[in-house]
Amino acid sequence: MIPNGLPLPSVPLATTPSPAQAAQASADGALRAVAEDFEAAFIAQMLTHSGLAESMTSGEGKMAEAFGSFYVEQLAERLTNAGGFGMADSIYRQLERYAEPGTPATATDPKTNGGP
Repeated sequence: MIPNGLPLPSVPLATTPSPAQAAQASADGALRAVAEDFEAAFIAQMLTHSGLAESMTSGEGKMAEAFGSFYVEQLAERLTNAGGFGMADSIYRQLERYAEPGTPATATDPKTNGGP
């Protein structure tokens, strides 16, 4: 009871996730990050081949050309963070199908899993 005689509201206590749940959440987060990184790289390639960097820096000299690729990469990352084209979600679902439950996301990476 609080001083004015009203009962305290019951608040559910936060539960700590089990180690298995924490590992699964970490693996899911890693898979999501890989999927988003791939989508950002894909968008950056599309923007690069569309000539965006060149059109933005045309007539500005060599120094401006050097920064065109940085701009394209940042634009691609921002587009992905804002929802992108939906590729990251699709890629994530595909990666999730191949990841074993409770294993680190790197298990799907051939470089770290002894694959080809």
